[in-house]
Amino acid sequence: MLFLVGVDVVVGTPGRIIDLLKGNSLKLGEVEYLVLDEADQMLSFGFEEDVEVILESLPSKRQSMLFSATMPTWVKKLARKYLDNPLQIDLVGDQEEKLAEGIKLYAISTTATSKRTILSDLVTVYAKGGKTIIFTRTKRDADEVSMALTQSIASEALHGDISQHQRERTLNGFRQGKFTVLVATDVASRGLDIPNVDLIIHYELPNDPETFVHRSGRTGRAGKEGTAILMFTNSQRRTVRSLERDAGCKFEFASPPAIEELLESSAEQVAATLKGVHPDSIEFFTPTAQKLIEEQGTSALAAALAHLSGFSRPPSSRSLISHEQGWTTLQLTRDPTYSSGFLSARSVTGFLSDVYPAAADEVGKIHLIADERVRGALFDLPEEIAKELLNKQLPPGNTITKITKLPALQDDGPPSDFYGRFSSRDRPARGGPRGQRGGFRSSHGWGSGRDSDDGGMYRRGGRSNSNENSRSWMSRSSGDDWLVGGRRSSRPSSRDRSFGGSCFNCGRPGHRASECPNKDL
Repeated sequence: MLFLVGVDVVVGTPGRIIDLLKGNSLKLGEVEYLVLDEADQMLSFGFEEDVEVILESLPSKRQSMLFSATMPTWVKKLARKYLDNPLQIDLVGDQEEKLAEGIKLYAISTTATSKRTILSDLVTVYAKGGKTIIFTRTKRDADEVSMALTQSIASEALHGDISQHQRERTLNGFRQGKFTVLVATDVASRGLDIPNVDLIIHYELPNDPETFVHRSGRTGRAGKEGTAILMFTNSQRRTVRSLERDAGCKFEFASPPAIEELLESSAEQVAATLKGVHPDSIEFFTPTAQKLIEEQGTSALAAALAHLSGFSRPPSSRSLISHEQGWTTLQLTRDPTYSSGFLSARSVTGFLSDVYPAAADEVGKIHLIADERVRGALFDLPEEIAKELLNKQLPPGNTITKITKLPALQDDGPPSDFYGRFSSRDRPARGGPRGQRGGFRSSHGWGSGRDSDDGGMYRRGGRSNSNENSRSWMSRSSGDDWLVGGRRSSRPSSRDRSFGGSCFNCGRPGHRASECPNKDL
């Protein structure tokens, strides 16, 4: 049994402290100061009762202090229940921006199938060899994403199912640079002192703006600069706008890295690693290097950089939609003055069947452009077929081009995010049902299923280590209470199936553009 005798400071999670109180291993009768770190979580639904149990064991005459990087309105109201005429210190105040000034925010549109594919490219281009934390919604995603990344970039996972001992080993390895990518649930969004994190990637949208602020705040700390990237699908575009408003931030909307950006960043990182080669080792290779320079000049060094970067062969084209290699994304646009026909995925397929049947046989999923001023669609084709299609003669008013940046696309499915459903601002009434799906707190925290993860930050028997460099602070005379807030293909041939779409020329159903009676008009 653990006895705490004669100590000056006790740090613990609510559950663990209660266990020690029940076992008579901890006496709080002489406590003069109480600190609730991460107050917004401590007072959230499910933990408030535990806090009250601890308060009942404390002397009434004490100084209480609440600290939090975000201070929602409901926390301020609830704080009056526990604090005696508190002094509130907020270094953010009413200013809109809740994040540190040094954090650059990007929002990158992806598809559900391309998210994992582009992760390594995002790390290469935006982290530039530095530390990266990727936040997932579930523990399963953390494990699977980490495993997929390990094929190209050293990474490890961190979530609530990992033992405390393994957590410490993982965090120490990340701090020491033994690996550069940490894939984690929200266990890593609060209370971890990890310096020099260069990049944060929100693999899934957070449930609320407070979580977004805490996640993004892992970078840009202590006056340093950092980058945070939010990955979203087209159906989540409105949610991203809502997040901008609620968190008081502004995203720069960007496309996934182009192959040219990836090559440039890879070469820069390889060049940087060359500085770490020991001079004694260089001596062994100097004669060969001199010979190569005499024979090939700078081409020898360029070849070495290409090989070390993993590009011994020229990179193939990549789809902007799925980011798969060997595919090219094309845009089909149509001048509305030539026809008022409705543009749809079927009409695009029919048009390709008339122009180049091989393209219709191999075309990927067709996406319509969201801009109402543009009648167009995007689709992927194998690289060689795309080259052939670009050389085909098209009917007047039709244009097919290879694009380098994705435009906004029409939604093709229901939103898959849970943003706003579990916001702490809309906490259920105390004593309400727990453990239900749909927003109430379970033993795994806020989430939509069993695999959601609160990170174990306040679990019984767990430990909480918070060292927020970016958190605001204050001072006041002993005896007064504080409320401290901080910054807040496989398909049949088109020729073997009946045409069920609309004519690309006149817009009428039942016939192809090549069979259109108005095609010569």
